[in-house]
Amino acid sequence: MSITKTIFKSTEQPGKYDDVSFLYRMESSNGSYADITSYGCRVVDLVVAAKDGSMTDVLLGFKDLDGYFADTCFHGAIVGRSANRIAGASCVIDGVRYDLPVNDGPHNLHSGTPSFQDQFWDGKIIDPAKADAIIAESAIKGIASVDSDALLLHYVSPDGATGFPGNLDTYILYAWLSDNTFFMLFKGTSDKDTVFAPTNHSYFNLNGHDSGYVGSHTIQLDADKVSLKDDFNCSDGRSMDVTGTDFDARAGVPLEQLIKSNDPQITMSKGIDSNFELSGYDGTFKKCASLTGDKSGIKMEVLTDLPGIQIYAANFLGGDLGKTDKPYNPNYAVCMEAQMFPNAVNIPDFISPVIKAGETKYHATGYRFVNN
Repeated sequence: MSITKTIFKSTEQPGKYDDVSFLYRMESSNGSYADITSYGCRVVDLVVAAKDGSMTDVLLGFKDLDGYFADTCFHGAIVGRSANRIAGASCVIDGVRYDLPVNDGPHNLHSGTPSFQDQFWDGKIIDPAKADAIIAESAIKGIASVDSDALLLHYVSPDGATGFPGNLDTYILYAWLSDNTFFMLFKGTSDKDTVFAPTNHSYFNLNGHDSGYVGSHTIQLDADKVSLKDDFNCSDGRSMDVTGTDFDARAGVPLEQLIKSNDPQITMSKGIDSNFELSGYDGTFKKCASLTGDKSGIKMEVLTDLPGIQIYAANFLGGDLGKTDKPYNPNYAVCMEAQMFPNAVNIPDFISPVIKAGETKYHATGYRFVNN
């Protein structure tokens, strides 16, 4: 299937961004499709079949570019260079301290502004063979073949952007795979040692983006441990076995268990906002979690080569009007962000998110719809 490209317009500033703001529609061979904007590499729509055959948009988002300009919740975005929190908004790389924007208590969250999520990326439509070749270059094992034309987005984050060293040459590949996975591949190369730890920050509601509370969804996590946090929600290097706690979702539990728990690690965030440390991590692309809509019957598996997944139940959505002018309130969605561990740049026991000068690093994440 080919990809269509249209202008993603600003209503408030007509014509101003028409030369850089685009919307790409990617269709799979079974009729699922995703709409992706060049602004922040954001996924705007993700439409798949429910059990009754109806096509359902499972992603929260906005109907025009202005909604994303005003967005403070990273809807659908590729966030980086460094996703999640860095303690004290600083890090040391090669003996040099780098100060970052303080934007979440005393910490840095999602790198600050302007970062990946705030930029217009250059886009190029490529055929399946070219996309498969890029995936092969990554040497990440376990990724299925590409189903249809793919989208390759590119941006160079300049040396010193939000305090990070190095010119970071970054590509994001979006594709549908032959096993009905909506797939993204992250590729980064820097001319200085730097942090490269992006994620996708999509908000999922598998009953439909405007269907409200997600607590009755079933969530399953292949994680024996959860990272513990300081009083300002940032990983501090400690981990906890999930056995016997509300964090234990290995067998599948109602998402509400993680939203309404009285565990202090959850109440500090007004609901779940924690990094789960994936069991059996070996750097291959494989299933790490699943989510099932209680009304739609849609089941989505999360796959990644990364060691962690942040589960965040949209605890701080503020009632912004979404694509159908209905408000998006707290717990109306859940983010399932495959990632390096939060604050890993400051914690030697965590896998390092630092890439060396001249090194090319790849990471992959996919959302596979298994019932369609």
